[in-house]
Amino acid sequence: MFCDKYATKAAIIELLNKNGIEFCETNFYGCDTICITFNQNTKNQQCIDSAITVLTSEKDVCRIYPHEILYISIERRNTILHLTDREILTPYPINFWKSVLSEKFFMQPHYSYLVNLNYVDNITKNRVTLKHGDKNYVIYASSRKIILFKEAFMKLKNIDIE
Repeated sequence: MFCDKYATKAAIIELLNKNGIEFCETNFYGCDTICITFNQNTKNQQCIDSAITVLTSEKDVCRIYPHEILYISIERRNTILHLTDREILTPYPINFWKSVLSEKFFMQPHYSYLVNLNYVDNITKNRVTLKHGDKNYVIYASSRKIILFKEAFMKLKNIDIE
């Protein structure tokens, strides 16, 4: 099914207007994401707050948003951001990303990976499978970290563990 994001945006705005819900639509240069803030008195818009300015290993500067990150990996002493549409090599260690990204949405199933829980499709005792579109990504998990990883995933999805 094809989704026209501009028609979807117009439908959302029409629904908000019809129901008398106050909102502020914000457009950012280079940001193709729909950003609607419901509290107009907020000084900092959510899209601005959530953007992370990153220096790449090639000394380029770019902005990324946490929802774009599928996972972060350490490969040959490099940290790679695996985004929904590209990969970025960064000079930052994984501990930097752990401090910048929310623990509610990002967890480590293994020392070498930091995973966005929103893309998790399957968890086994030694692997985590991520899904985005028609692509699957397999992340290895350590037996020490997988239990906390599963608990964080279940908590995010509001599933009780018994």
